[in-house]
Amino acid sequence: MSVDWFRRQSWSQEDQTEFWRRLNRARETNRAQYVFIQGFTLMEIGQRYDADAIALFNHVIDRYPNSITLVQALSAKADCLLRSRDIEGALTYYEHAIQRMRAKPSVQTWAWLELAWVVATNELSNHYETALAVLDEFGSRAGLFPIVVFRVYGSRALIMSACGLADLAASNARTALSAANKEESGIRYHPKIGVVGPRYDDIRARLVAIASA
Repeated sequence: MSVDWFRRQSWSQEDQTEFWRRLNRARETNRAQYVFIQGFTLMEIGQRYDADAIALFNHVIDRYPNSITLVQALSAKADCLLRSRDIEGALTYYEHAIQRMRAKPSVQTWAWLELAWVVATNELSNHYETALAVLDEFGSRAGLFPIVVFRVYGSRALIMSACGLADLAASNARTALSAANKEESGIRYHPKIGVVGPRYDDIRARLVAIASA
């Protein structure tokens, strides 16, 4: 099966030349989406392509500021920056994505959840207020997936514990741990999608300590 020209698994000079040639022939209304998809494809392959992916996301951000793909490009760029441990850079772009989501509520990403999780797990006290605010703003839209519930309430618990709010922290930690223990998502035909599974051992340990304090 042939691969779409905007889902290339490599990014040689030849790949790039052919991609931009095809993009210039594509409909203007579709170009931002094609650039984003190519960037996201490279990002998913691995960190070795992060610089190339960021360059493509920047193309969307700079050239198509009114595209519905802009939020995705901002959030994906933040993911790349986070993977390279540029935490402040990642938080900046998650915030840009969140601002755009407020302007266009029909376009959503997990930028708010990623921001809160990064702040909470890295104990970035200067961002606690922002993290709690976005959890309050977007957390009710979290849906049913246990992993989302775990990260929402786990983030709250970690931040509240750090702020000395022991009772609130313990309550949120128990909710997070309950979600982490669920073995099925509740989705009939995909029961394992969105479960926490055997992950986050270090965070679970911190939450257990908070819950029992």
